[in-house]
Amino acid sequence: MTVMNSAVRFLLTVVLAAILIVVVYLIVSWLVDGYFGGNIFPNGAEPDAWSAPDSWSEWRDIAVVAMALLIGLAGILACTLLAVLIGIALIVRRAVNQNVVPLLDSTRNLVDEVRGTAEFVGESAVTPIIRLYSVVSGMRKGLDALGSLSGRFRSDS
Repeated sequence: MTVMNSAVRFLLTVVLAAILIVVVYLIVSWLVDGYFGGNIFPNGAEPDAWSAPDSWSEWRDIAVVAMALLIGLAGILACTLLAVLIGIALIVRRAVNQNVVPLLDSTRNLVDEVRGTAEFVGESAVTPIIRLYSVVSGMRKGLDALGSLSGRFRSDS
């Protein structure tokens, strides 16, 4: 498997290097042909062939047109991005209204039920235990008090 990957990687590297060499050659030949009077790609080979700009004013005109195209493209992309963001905001709002609000309502109901259950357990289970403990504690203190009274009367006699 690794041999196959390395062979594909090598082939891809060779193809990309060849493309890079051709692009560099075309750029260099374009500059040499337009500014230095070279005939790497002769204009006579194709009638009415385009040649590189001869003056700075031509370059300026090309730059102005290129910037106008780029600004127009940026404007279109900005409008598209704004439309997508508005769409996402509407989708999130709809999801919140349809999913989160009912979830919060059910959570609130659950908390109310838990609170009610805690109060019920407190009233029906804990309160009787506290009452029983109070009664037992009172009886014990009462018996202790009676025991101490009987000891007092015996010591007096």
